Amino acid sequence: MYDEVIKKILETIDEKTAITSAFPKFSGEGYRPCRIDIKNFHEISRLNNGKSIAFVDGGNAEIIGSANFSLNLVRVCFVIYNNNKKIISKKFETLAFIQAISQNNEIYYKTSFFKTNNSIDLEEMSFSSFDHTLMLGINQAEISSVANAIRRFAELKLAKMIADNKLSDTIVLDGNLQSTLTNEDEYLSQLYGSCSKNNVILCALSKTSSLFTDNGDLLSAVLGSISELSSWFYYPIVEIRSTSHRAEMFFAKFHNKSRHIFRFEIFNRQKEKAEEIINALAGNCADPIFIGYPYGMMEADKSARISNNEKESLKMMFLIRLSNKNIEKYLNSKNAHEILDRISF
Repeated sequence: MYDEVIKKILETIDEKTAITSAFPKFSGEGYRPCRIDIKNFHEISRLNNGKSIAFVDGGNAEIIGSANFSLNLVRVCFVIYNNNKKIISKKFETLAFIQAISQNNEIYYKTSFFKTNNSIDLEEMSFSSFDHTLMLGINQAEISSVANAIRRFAELKLAKMIADNKLSDTIVLDGNLQSTLTNEDEYLSQLYGSCSKNNVILCALSKTSSLFTDNGDLLSAVLGSISELSSWFYYPIVEIRSTSHRAEMFFAKFHNKSRHIFRFEIFNRQKEKAEEIINALAGNCADPIFIGYPYGMMEADKSARISNNEKESLKMMFLIRLSNKNIEKYLNSKNAHEILDRISF
């Protein structure tokens, strides 16, 4: 049986199928894919252009929660590099309390924020529990799913603060520039406006990519298999006409020893700066810890992560203060999995 499974996996990733891929595959309206062509590969020349790059990332963790409320720690961070030297690093935190409320015969998730010593300012917000941008399939969205949206908004808010104060020449977000969440386009529009006003280049870099080709292959794998260059960027990929995705898209292999190919995007009004920024990023990608990925983004990711120790410490503090407050019956609505995880048979 296992041999059959191995055979099936190898058939699925057979690189010979790459030559049958003709176009990238995009879902939704507003995307006109470009034919895959070896002429679209461009060599990367690592350089230091003397300009600063701010890497922005975020993390979040649920501290305590039930089916009708969720307390989360949200942390966002930026790290600024210039010529591969760190200039400044800062992180911001906020506690987000999300509660289920009844409104117009529907359940909404309302969020309140509680500032810590170094918080990012976010306005109170609410989401319908049947918001399709949060739902998984046809099921009502879980209240804890709101925290991921809050983290994204906090990242965009932090990036705008960097642009407003002209702290860096370039901003690189984790992820992409596509608006996929309710109200996200408002945050992105404000960020685009600030970057345009202050001549700050706005980019995004995805750790992972699930874009496919027209025959079902992984686009990054196809590009990696047909490229004849050691380090490269690929463009054009697609003409984006969607108003919720104001970006030019690239794929890049930033280092000749890298095994990873990343999706890179730049605000479409700044596309003439793309090659310069890609070359500058490549100069930040030589660390052997994760060769081919910007060290500044690694550092931002590490600073933004909330460790299990931090989470458990906060959880214990809140549970002690909430003891004898009749909260257990609410927590029991979600903790059955945790109990099973601790049981040894």
